Amino acid sequence: MGGKRRGVLLAALVGAVVAFALGYLYWYGFRAPGEAVKPEVVGVELSWGGVNDSVTEVLARVVVYNPNPFQIEVKRVTFDLYMNGLRVGSGECGGYALAGRGNTTITLRGFLDNEKIPEWFVSHVSRGERTEIRVSGVAVIDLKLAEASYPFDKEFTFKTDLLSGLNVTEPQEVSLGPLVLFLKELETRWGSVGPEGVEVNHKLVLFNPQPLPIPLPVIEYKVYVNGVEVGEGSTRRIVVLSPGKDTVLLFTTSLNPSFLSRWWVTHIRNGERTRLVVEAYSTVEVAGEKYSFEVYRLEKLIETNILGGLRP
Repeated sequence: MGGKRRGVLLAALVGAVVAFALGYLYWYGFRAPGEAVKPEVVGVELSWGGVNDSVTEVLARVVVYNPNPFQIEVKRVTFDLYMNGLRVGSGECGGYALAGRGNTTITLRGFLDNEKIPEWFVSHVSRGERTEIRVSGVAVIDLKLAEASYPFDKEFTFKTDLLSGLNVTEPQEVSLGPLVLFLKELETRWGSVGPEGVEVNHKLVLFNPQPLPIPLPVIEYKVYVNGVEVGEGSTRRIVVLSPGKDTVLLFTTSLNPSFLSRWWVTHIRNGERTRLVVEAYSTVEVAGEKYSFEVYRLEKLIETNILGGLRP
């Protein structure tokens, strides 16, 4: 009897082992347990949330596939946001459950420090208007008997061409009271770039069709982004426009990076749209009368999609 009972128990044990093995292969296939447990990020989408004077909310919509037949608890996710190597923001979230053998969408929430924007902008311009964005973090998963940490890292690039619309190649008429000048050319390009400021260099060509020289005391100019004044300058010397000739003026606009945090808030609130305005004006004296006039006024709509380059 004893031997028969042992045989029955042994058969039951073998059957259980076989059943477990078959079940394991059914669920996991011929893979290692650690590999089978690891979830996979199959989709990532970043977007901006709320924004105030101090911070900008960053929302990450992440689609995670769990290959296991059971639910997995995500205890926490921490991540950092870098722009050209500068850590500009971070976030920490937790309390997510990944459904077994399926996709689960989770939303992560972090904040970008607006005070980092001036330093980032300097790096963006110095790299040819190019920014490398990196999202780096770690997810901690509860495996009941232990915790497992899964690091993740995503990179993408975005570029701009901010000065492309600030050039004049076709002559434009400029009125000086009873007189007329012609703005023949305006060339704009980046100058020196550093922590103390960003410079924009201008080459201006004015043609004087009048039979007499016209003294131009000073040309003053200002730069606005969404109504925020971020730069100004002047020629700082008297220029005489010779009759019937072109006069070339070289001058520089200095952008104050400290104002860029205010601009950033308006840019994000406007759906990443900025209206850039450059104004130049002067005052001349003709026959004893002083006339203030606009040398030129240029407008450009700048649209960006900073977070749109991220893909799984």
